[in-house]
Amino acid sequence: MSFPKETVCADWITSFGKAMHTGSVVARVHIPPSPRPYDDHRESCLFFSRNACGKCIPRCPVQAIDDKGHDKLQCLKHLLITADYLKTHFGFEGYGCGLCQTGVPCESEIPTGANRIR
Repeated sequence: MSFPKETVCADWITSFGKAMHTGSVVARVHIPPSPRPYDDHRESCLFFSRNACGKCIPRCPVQAIDDKGHDKLQCLKHLLITADYLKTHFGFEGYGCGLCQTGVPCESEIPTGANRIR
């Protein structure tokens, strides 16, 4: 099984920062789609659009992100280990990491050259 490595950290970057799909709701209701201010969900990533930044790359504890993209299988393996650790040591059912999404220019907004974290 392989996952595409299409972007460095393949989440949408919105005016509120990093966004990711965590689930779906199925309902019989018509909701018009929100307008999208972009043509490609990767265009707000400084690394993808300008070959700059890449601050998320060294933040990944399992090197699942490199200059070619995000290895989602390697990331998932880490999350599963994290989930087992939390359940075993703290009795907590959950998982998480998110280090690639914090302390980076796109954490809370669409990054520009001016707001890059150095």
